Formats: sequence, C-alpha cells, structure tokens
Amino acid sequence: MTLDSYDKLLGTVLQEYKILTEYKRLQSEDLGGIYVIPSHENSFVWFGVLFVRSGPYKNGVFRFTLTLPDKFPNDSAVPTVVFQSETFHPLVCPYNGTLELSEAFAKWKSGENHLWQVLKFIQYVFAHFEEYMAVAELTANNVAHELFQQSRADFLQRVEECVRLSQAKVYDPAPVQDRNYIVFEQFDGAVHGPVLESMKQGRVNEVGTTPPSSGLSWVKEGVFQPLSKQG
Repeated sequence: MTLDSYDKLLGTVLQEYKILTEYKRLQSEDLGGIYVIPSHENSFVWFGVLFVRSGPYKNGVFRFTLTLPDKFPNDSAVPTVVFQSETFHPLVCPYNGTLELSEAFAKWKSGENHLWQVLKFIQYVFAHFEEYMAVAELTANNVAHELFQQSRADFLQRVEECVRLSQAKVYDPAPVQDRNYIVFEQFDGAVHGPVLESMKQGRVNEVGTTPPSSGLSWVKEGVFQPLSKQG
C-alpha cells in the first residue's frame, strides 16, 4: 500500500468514526418522538421518522432522509433533510421536500454544530410550530407561508390533510433496498401481543427510552438563538 493510499484509508476510517460518534451522541439528547438510523449501505444517508406530539401537526408521522456532505464534518456545507412524502409546511419545499435549514445553520461549524441539533430543529418546527413562526424569517413554501398569514382556518385544514396523508403512508413498503430502512407493521396479536404484555408489566428493557430533558430549548425568548439554555 502506498503512502497516499494509506492516508486516504486513514482519512476514511476517521470520518466514519466521527459519523458514528455523532450517532451515539443522540442517545444523550432529549429527542423523544424522532428516530434515525444510518443506512446499511451508506453511512452518509440516515433514515428518519418524526412522530409529532403537539401543535397543528400533532399525530403526523413524517419520514425523512438526512444526507451528510461528502467531507462531513470538516466542511461548511450543511447536511440536507428531505421529507419523503408531501409535507405542507412553510419550511418544506413543495417540489422536492427539502427542509429549509439555513436560518438555523447558515454554514456548518465543525466541533460546534452536531446532527442532534438538526434533529432538534426538525422536532421544534413541527411540535412548536406557532412559536417558530413568530420569529421565522425564511420560507421554502410561499403558498403555505401566505396561507398561514392570511387564513389560519384554511392553513389548518391543509395541515390536517397533510397529517392524514402521513398516517396513511405509515405501512407503505420501503422505497429502497436497505435493511436499515425503518418500516412498521400493523399490530399482530400473535407476534406483538407478548411484547405488549411485557411492556404493561414493566418487564421490557428500558434501553432506548427518552432521556430526561437536557434543559435546552430551540429559541431564547425574544430572539432566534439556537439551543439556548432555558432560564
């Protein structure tokens, strides 16, 4: 192996290690209702599902992919989040499903920015929609933004349709051949019944449950300041 080949291999190994570190970091953050896993085929692509627990998008189940730049994290390029089904939201492009992240991440700062912050932002703009819109300046869907400003009733009707559509697609087959793609099955008493009973009796291993709140909020009152400490 030449020195150049060795350097490239070492660089690849270090990059994979940094990505794995980012993934392990998620376990220590308050990310209840949002789940991600790296693709088995490509660690730069993560599959995600967001379960919205509050706000106008409550009960929505939104699938998305999180794609890392080629030189992540040593690059100013920001990761890309793309929703897999039609998502009516002022921050989601209606043509390609891309989430507008530039207001929170103008550029990526290695060592300062982390992927859990991106997931926290996704969680926030859906579950705390009204709070975010009070300070938001950028938009990716002008129709959704204008409808929100001009007719809340019509906007909420479109959101309800969006939520119903997301629920209808929960059990859709995986669109890609990847064994890490997150899939859901309808309840089968013979298969899932014993697990449910164990949960009711408190016998299920608690690994993976939502950790205590970290005391962080996405915005500081009065200003848009990512991940500021709550007073």
